[in-house]
Amino acid sequence: MSRSSSLPTHERHEDNIASVRPARDTSAPASAKADAPASGQPLADLDALGRLAALDKAFASPQPTDPAPEAKPEPSSAKAPAPKKGRPQLRAIDRRILKTIAGVVLVAVAGWMPLQTLMQTTSTEAIINARLITLRAPIEGQIAWVGNVAVGTELKPGAEVLSIVNPRAERGRLDSVAQLVGELEGEIKALGGRRDGLQTLHDEHTANAEAFRAGRIAQLESRMAETRSEISASTARHEEAQQALERAQALADAGTGTVVTLERARRDATVAAQSLEALGHRRNTLDVELSALRRGVYVGDSYNDRPQSLQRADEITLRLKEITADVAQREARLANLRTELAAENMRYAQRSAAGLVAPVSGSIWEVMTAPGESVVRGQDLARLLDCSGLVVTATVGEAAYNKLRVGEPARFRFRGESTDYEGRIVSLTGVATAPANLAIQPAALAKEPYRVTVSLPAMTTTGRCSVGRTGRVTFGS
Repeated sequence: MSRSSSLPTHERHEDNIASVRPARDTSAPASAKADAPASGQPLADLDALGRLAALDKAFASPQPTDPAPEAKPEPSSAKAPAPKKGRPQLRAIDRRILKTIAGVVLVAVAGWMPLQTLMQTTSTEAIINARLITLRAPIEGQIAWVGNVAVGTELKPGAEVLSIVNPRAERGRLDSVAQLVGELEGEIKALGGRRDGLQTLHDEHTANAEAFRAGRIAQLESRMAETRSEISASTARHEEAQQALERAQALADAGTGTVVTLERARRDATVAAQSLEALGHRRNTLDVELSALRRGVYVGDSYNDRPQSLQRADEITLRLKEITADVAQREARLANLRTELAAENMRYAQRSAAGLVAPVSGSIWEVMTAPGESVVRGQDLARLLDCSGLVVTATVGEAAYNKLRVGEPARFRFRGESTDYEGRIVSLTGVATAPANLAIQPAALAKEPYRVTVSLPAMTTTGRCSVGRTGRVTFGS
C-alpha cells in the first residue's frame, strides 16, 4: 500500500491542496517535496470541503520565507508533517462573515418596508365616490337652458343650471289684490283732499275767533279805563256833597241856615255815595268779564259762552277727526293689502319662472331633459356630483372587516402615485346594501363582499373631483 492511501482523510486533503499550490520556495528540502503526493490528485476527485480548502490555499497571499534550514534526513517510515493553516486563511473567513452580515442587514432594511406594508390591513378594491344631488322641477313649465349644460361641466355653489318658464301661471288673486290696493289708494287720496280743505276752513274760523277775542279784550280794557275815570269823578262829587252837608249842618246848628238847605245837602251827599258805589260794581263786572275772556271764556249778555266763529271751528274740528280716523283705517288696510300684494307677486314669480342652481361645488353627472321640454312639478331634471364631500368606497375581506371600527383613521393612495390622503372610516355596511345616492354603487365592487366607506376631507381641499379613480386604502394610523 502506498503512503497516500495509508494517511487519514484530512491529511490526504491537505496533501492534495499542497499539490495544486504553485511552488514558491525552491530551496525547500527534498524531503518536503517527497511528502507531497507524487501524482498530484486533481480537484475533481475531492469533496466540497477539500475543494474549498484547496482554493483558500491557492489564492492566499504569500508569506515571507525564512532561510532554508539544513536538511535532515528523516526515516522513510516517518509521516510527513501536514502544513499549518496561517493568518491569511483567517482573514478570508472574517471577510466572508462581514460580507454575510452586511448582506443580511441590507436585505432586512430593504425588505422592512414591504414587510410592514404586508402586515397592514388594506383594501382589496377602492374607488373615489361622491353623493349625487338630484335637481327636480319646482313648478311645471318649459325648460330653458342657462349657459352650457353638459355632462362633466364644473359648477360653483350658486351657479344656475336650468330655468323653467310657465306662461300659464294663474294670477287671479294677484290682480284682485292689486285692484283693491288701487281703490284704497284713491279713497285715501280723496279723503286727504277733504281733510286739507276742512283744515283750511278751520284755520280761518280759528283766526276770526282769535281776532274777536282780541278785540273784545281791548273793548273791555277801554271800558275799565272809562269806569275808573267815572269812579274818580264820582268820588270827587261825593266829597263835595259831603262837605256841603257838613256846612249845612253847621249853619242849621247855629240857627242861621234853613232846613231846606240842609235837606238838599243830605240828598246830594246820598246820591253821590250811591253813584260811587254803582261805578264800583260796574268796574267789578268788567273785571270779571275781562279775566274770563283772557282765559278763553266768553261772558256776556248779548251772546252765549262762545261766539259763532268758534262754534263753526268746533264743528270743523269734529269732521276733521272723523276724516282722520277714516284715513287711518284705510291706510292700515292698505298696508295689509300691500303686504299681501308683495306675497302674491312673489308667489306668482315662483309659479311663473324658476331657476335651478347648484347647492354645492361639483359637476354635472347626468342630464335628463332638453330645451323646450314640458316638465311637471317634481320631475327629475339633472344630477350633480357633490365634490365638497368626497368619500372612498372600498371592499375588504371578512377577517379585515371584523377588525375595523367606525371613526378609525385610514389613508388613501391613488394607484400609481405616492401621495397619501388622510381620512377616517364613516360607514361599515358589510354585505348590506349601501346608500343608493352615491355616484358609483358599491355593488359594482365585486372582489370582496364586505364594504367600507371612508371620508377624505384632505382631498376636498385640493379642489379636484376625482370620482371614479381607483387606488388602495390602508387602515390604521
